[in-house]
Amino acid sequence: MTISNLNYFCSTIQEGNMNTNSAFYKEGMTKEEIRIDFTLRRIALGKTVGFDGLKVVTPIQKARPDFTATFQNKSSEEQENIMKKYNSKYQDGYSVRVTSDMIQEYNDLYDLDIYADILMIGKDLPRVALAYPVADCPVVFAEDTKNKVVAMAHCGGEYIDRELPSQLIDALRNETDVKKEDILVHVTPHAQAESFTYDCIPRWMEHTNLWEDATYMENDLLHIDMKSAICKQLYKQGISASNIYISNIDTITDPRFYSNSAGRFHLEKRGRFYAGCFYNEELESNCQLKLRK
Repeated sequence: MTISNLNYFCSTIQEGNMNTNSAFYKEGMTKEEIRIDFTLRRIALGKTVGFDGLKVVTPIQKARPDFTATFQNKSSEEQENIMKKYNSKYQDGYSVRVTSDMIQEYNDLYDLDIYADILMIGKDLPRVALAYPVADCPVVFAEDTKNKVVAMAHCGGEYIDRELPSQLIDALRNETDVKKEDILVHVTPHAQAESFTYDCIPRWMEHTNLWEDATYMENDLLHIDMKSAICKQLYKQGISASNIYISNIDTITDPRFYSNSAGRFHLEKRGRFYAGCFYNEELESNCQLKLRK
């Protein structure tokens, strides 16, 4: 496999919250104050890790709505037509490659709105980062190490159920015609099965076949193993285990990371950390996620 000059990184609670949700800031702060605070945090993180803090691209990902009320008293044919209309507007696995033309007019790429499930970037845009603010969800990166193009997708449970990890590989193949042996996958810290539990089957778990061997019951709780469900889709795409790096860090229990689940009980865990990547201008091998200490 070709050596890559792609760097992966995760921020931690030490660097502070990495989005502009007012719920994660001091009460009374204005939108402008929050934006300034967030911008300064991005710049500081970029200086430490090696990317330009004003050149961070995050997709706007559309969650699938709950159709329960909409489907009520509708025939199966009517329900199918509703789904067709939705899918024609919000295509699952829609991908966009970031180009120099797209970013040149922006001083801060936070202002660049890209509606997509999958973002891609190549070595031609060094120090421009792709990043997603998360708390318990895994972010999956798939790199074509030969052509040096990487694809990123936020793959929480709902998106795993929609087969986004598999769509990520398809998007990269469609972009670069990459061979399976030249694809390297990274999966970031996320909620691990030991801690990620539900007291019932979650609504988003629609395709039970995707979760076979990725769930188990213990003490009347359903434990969900997102990394196993992700790997199942990657293996089906022909990606070998040796080409997949998955973090075993549990964001729910690890004090360095924000967590939706833990944040319900521990205020210090409320927020979002960045999981991202960027290409360096100089060649260097980096097959591990960089974690801020």
